[in-house]
Amino acid sequence: MKLIKTLMAALWISVLLTIPAFAADKTCCEKAKADGKVCSHKCCVAAKKDGKVCEKCNPKQKPDSNKTGGQNK
Repeated sequence: MKLIKTLMAALWISVLLTIPAFAADKTCCEKAKADGKVCSHKCCVAAKKDGKVCEKCNPKQKPDSNKTGGQNK
């Protein structure tokens, strides 16, 4: 019985650790764009004014001349 409980616990832990790897996390700007809006976070608005992408909210993205600096229209 103890072996079954240990195996089940190990299975659940592995499932819980695997789920985030398959889930696509969207940034605040991507979520706003999906809703047809513009991101209203202060850091994103300030980055857009500078022609950049907010590195706090979008750590993987780099500024691109074709993008609007973290703010999607």
